Amino acid sequence: MRVLMLSYEYPPEIVGGLGAAVSGLARAMARRGDHVHVVSASSTGDVASELLDGVVVSRSARTAFPERLDPYGSGGDSDFLRIAMEANFALATRGFAEATRGEPYDIIHAHDWHSAFAAKSLKHALKIPLVFTVHSTEHGRNRGIHSDLQRYIHEIEWMGTYEAWRVICCSDYMSDELRRIFSLPQDKIDVIPNGVDPAIMPEQKFVNEVRSQYAGSGERLVFYVGRLVYEKGVHVLLSSIPKVLEEVANARFVIAGDGYYAGVLREKAEKLGIGGYVSFTGRISDRERDALYASADVAVFPSLYEPFGIVALEGMARGIPVVVSDTGGLGEVVRHEETGLKVYSGDADSLAWGIKRILLDESLRTRLRENGPTEVRERFSWDRVADLIFGVYRRVLGDARSVPWS
Repeated sequence: MRVLMLSYEYPPEIVGGLGAAVSGLARAMARRGDHVHVVSASSTGDVASELLDGVVVSRSARTAFPERLDPYGSGGDSDFLRIAMEANFALATRGFAEATRGEPYDIIHAHDWHSAFAAKSLKHALKIPLVFTVHSTEHGRNRGIHSDLQRYIHEIEWMGTYEAWRVICCSDYMSDELRRIFSLPQDKIDVIPNGVDPAIMPEQKFVNEVRSQYAGSGERLVFYVGRLVYEKGVHVLLSSIPKVLEEVANARFVIAGDGYYAGVLREKAEKLGIGGYVSFTGRISDRERDALYASADVAVFPSLYEPFGIVALEGMARGIPVVVSDTGGLGEVVRHEETGLKVYSGDADSLAWGIKRILLDESLRTRLRENGPTEVRERFSWDRVADLIFGVYRRVLGDARSVPWS
């Protein structure tokens, strides 16, 4: 099957989980033997098409977002909207050029609101059916719609679901959200989880070098990795740290990632008097991330809103005990006390309980380390996800044959 994918980001240029999800799916489909062509926006300018792990990747120029703005949405100003729309229309232009160079494509698969206008334009110009994946929503990120800009993004998301033949989301939680906020029919939605790549562990020497930067011999390491934005709940993690230190005085905390909330979080850590126990690393490489996973005693993901939570799967795949908020997709990914611990979302006391429980209970740590990788291999491999999504494509193509284009 020939698939034209549209995405705001694609490795090595990564902002958040979207790029990892699109890359994982595209590469798995290429391994199946499908022809996958990803058109992605890039702050490095227009780039000639290249073949990466069996996937054809074309990049169109976009302006880089200022650090004060979250590219996924959640606020912003006129600059934010201008940059987002510039990226979206660049996808449409490059997508049309690539799609008309050779054999026609069977399916357009667009990801999130940044590509919705491009997807609509290409669907009608090329007369190719559209599949639209919603990875998160503006309503969910902000716990409602509170401004004209948020409303505009919300309406773009609705348009993407309206124009699509099928809508894919990654959890039952997200399916409920889409039906509630977009009045989307249940029978138009396919719930298919995201996947995770097999764990690649760095050499032990490098793991030891990275760990020594943040924790001494005999100290316990607690690790968070992700965007530093409000909905990820890192402020809740900071509030939990004094409670953890009451019983585990040798705990040290590493917070990796960047985002518009980073300054607020650093200031909060200083006000709480925990600056000496917390290291903010900023954005790190995949190799450093894997080294921190390998050396951590527990990985923590305290999201307030999380449609899925690939980072939790990354931790589980590497045999790291995880503590997650029992919210959204995280609550569906993790089985309490079997593959991780679930705690109350937004509750620092509950989060501290979960962290202490793992740090102080060796038998629990052992059970979670053993169960996590098995769970990921059986339920969340990208090859399994690609097979499920291929089934959606096949259904769409079958239905499309009986419907004339106007």
